[in-house]
Amino acid sequence: MFHRLKNFFFPDHFEVYTDGSFKNGRGAWAFVIVKNGVVLREGSGAVKNTTCNRMEFQAAVEALRTLPPQSGVTLYSDSRILITTLTQKMPEWKAQGWHKKNGRPIPSLDQVRALDVLNQDHRIAWKWIKAHSGILFNERCDELCARARRGFSAKI
Repeated sequence: MFHRLKNFFFPDHFEVYTDGSFKNGRGAWAFVIVKNGVVLREGSGAVKNTTCNRMEFQAAVEALRTLPPQSGVTLYSDSRILITTLTQKMPEWKAQGWHKKNGRPIPSLDQVRALDVLNQDHRIAWKWIKAHSGILFNERCDELCARARRGFSAKI
């Protein structure tokens, strides 16, 4: 019931599901954008020489770039690192001039900074969900990642 009311009062609200993966030397990212239970858009891609975490971050970047400015978004990810980075660590790093307290480099700083800009362009609630737990659109992202990875392997 609340979901329907939220979409009535906030018509520019989107649900975004993202996923990233890495297997056999190839990484993939994917997203699904949903509004009122209907899939509006899907996207995916694959690269080599990367990490799983970079793919998780890239999925969020790619999804958020497709939305209209100032959109309300609930972004669901099964990556605790993505959610923790955006909700807890990023504000601290930003306040410290994009440095960690211990002086070590910030992993995937280019993507973190891109997500910072996108976070300011939208109203985003970052939500962690459990992977492989039967959540329809999260499972779809996993399928899109596997497909992108297979397609990338076939091109090489």
